[in-house]
Amino acid sequence: MDFDDNASEMMISGVVMAVEWDDDDDVTEIEISTDDDNYYVEKNALWEELVDFCDTQVEVTGIVTEEKDGTKQVLVTSYETLDDIDYDEEEIEYDDVYEEWRFESEEEEDEARYP
Repeated sequence: MDFDDNASEMMISGVVMAVEWDDDDDVTEIEISTDDDNYYVEKNALWEELVDFCDTQVEVTGIVTEEKDGTKQVLVTSYETLDDIDYDEEEIEYDDVYEEWRFESEEEEDEARYP
C-alpha cells in the first residue's frame, strides 16, 4: 500500500460512531470520536467488524492521514474494545451502593431527603 508523506501509524482511543446511513438504515460510514478529533474509518475487513461496535469505547491502531481540509482518516490495522480490558477494579455490589434508609420519624426522613 502507498501512503502519503503525512501518514503515520497511531493508536487512538475513542468511541465508534455511525455518521452516515443508506436508505435501508444500514451504516455506511463510521468514525472514531475522541475528545480532540474525529477520525473517519477507511473501509477494510476491520471496518466491517467495527460497525458492530457503534457507541462502544475502543482502542484502535492504524495508519492516520489528514486531508488538506483537516479531515482525518484512519485505516485500522487492529482494535480492541475497552470492555475487553480487565481493569482489576473491585466489583461494587448493588447493596454497597444502595443503602436502605430507615428513619425513626417523618421529621428525620424529611431532613435527610430535603436538606
